[in-house]
Amino acid sequence: MQKTIIALATVFALGSTAAMAQQQQSQDPMAQQQQTQEITEGMLVKFVTAMEDVQGVTEKYRDQFQEAENQEEAREIQQSAQEEMIAAVEDAGLTPQEYNMIIQQAQNDEELRARLEEMTGEENS
Repeated sequence: MQKTIIALATVFALGSTAAMAQQQQSQDPMAQQQQTQEITEGMLVKFVTAMEDVQGVTEKYRDQFQEAENQEEAREIQQSAQEEMIAAVEDAGLTPQEYNMIIQQAQNDEELRARLEEMTGEENS
C-alpha cells in the first residue's frame, strides 16, 4: 500500500513533466515507438533509484509549497522542484520520457507494477 502511495505521489510530482512529455510525443512520431518500448531490467533498476530520489525532492519541497504566500511563489517553488526531479531522473540514467513511460505502463500492467513493488521492497529491506 505504501509503495502505491509513493508511486502516486511520484506521478503527481512529475505531472507537468508528463504533460510536457505527452505534448512532445504527439508532435514526434519517434516518440510513439517509445510508448511501446520494451522495459528492461536495467531500466527498472534505474527507475527505482529515480523514484526514490524524486520522492526525496517531493518531501523536500512539500512544506515550502504549502507555506507559499502567493501563487507566484508557489510556481517558483514548483519550478525548482520539477527541475530537481528531472535532474534526479536523468542522474539515475533515464530520460523524463522513459521515466513517465514506465509509470504509465505500470498503471496498466499489473505484472510490471508487482515487479516494481518487489524491487522497492528489496531496496527498503
